[in-house]
Amino acid sequence: MKMSQTQAPFARLLDAPVTLGDERGRIRILYEQGNVVLKRSSSVQGVFRGLHRQAAPSLQEKIIRVLSGRIYDFVTDPDDSDGVIWYREITPETDWVHINARYAHGFYALTDVEFEYFCDGRYDEAAEESYNVADTLRDALNLGAIQLSAKDSAGIPMSRPVRRAGDN
Repeated sequence: MKMSQTQAPFARLLDAPVTLGDERGRIRILYEQGNVVLKRSSSVQGVFRGLHRQAAPSLQEKIIRVLSGRIYDFVTDPDDSDGVIWYREITPETDWVHINARYAHGFYALTDVEFEYFCDGRYDEAAEESYNVADTLRDALNLGAIQLSAKDSAGIPMSRPVRRAGDN
């Protein structure tokens, strides 16, 4: 991301954000300096994104929030062979949610949704791990049709119990 100096020494202008998208929605990288990344994504109803995480040494923690719409948010620890896929509904009224770097994370758009997240590291394609849980979630939560990217469809198949997380 390129920044331009202004006449005021305390302010810089950011170039237009990087935007990637397709029929499922888009992602915009709003800010990326050092290990701080701010992204905003939009997804149409029925889209599932994930589950993803980045392996060491490129671990990436996130804090997320929904700006508009509703999602089911999912996390699981892929290293726990007896693990559970935890989920929770997140809306604009929900506070920020922290995702620990060891967890694979994803979300299902219950409505058209705008979603924002901060990451403490840059995206590293070589370190990305992807897990395909679409069939498991469809069956467990009666979700109906799920739209997946080709990359998410090709993820490592994972079947685990699905449990709703508490509200605290």
